[in-house]
Amino acid sequence: MKRRNVLLGALLLAGGSRVMAEMDRGAGDPEPLVNELEKYPRCVICNMDRRKFHYARHLLHYGDGAAQGTCSVHCAAECMLRERRRGFRAIYAPDYASTAEPKQLVEAASATYLIGSDLRGVMTPVSKVAFASREAALQAQLTYGGEIGSFATAIAASFDETANSLVRRYANDRERLLRKGGS
Repeated sequence: MKRRNVLLGALLLAGGSRVMAEMDRGAGDPEPLVNELEKYPRCVICNMDRRKFHYARHLLHYGDGAAQGTCSVHCAAECMLRERRRGFRAIYAPDYASTAEPKQLVEAASATYLIGSDLRGVMTPVSKVAFASREAALQAQLTYGGEIGSFATAIAASFDETANSLVRRYANDRERLLRKGGS
């Protein structure tokens, strides 16, 4: 018991008041969509400002009730991989067609994604933009190009980009070692 108090005190001293608050409420968020940008202002993967990238942000609501925000579908894919054992209640994506600021969130599973268009991507060279309606995505496709896909297609494209990036990194590192005379 004494050890726990020391640990909790150290967390408070280190600025862990948010950790304490989450511990007090069981690390759950029964209403993750309410004030989500205030509760989850930074991406849990890359620490980018989710308010600035509200048009690309995603929100993951886990089976244990906890929630985490990301700046993009790319970071959401990494978060899903890291936290897959927790299970998911819902994952939310912004409706790019929404005129509201910040853009309204919809369930990613029912969204239509425009992948590889001329629209700006976040954390990726290949944009992946969510739309609440298929019709809005098709209309954007006429203007910006790209391919229509589902949330699963967008996640798969993110993992494919990550895999290609890792393979390039490995090849570059090996080449650099060989130039230095390493084995």
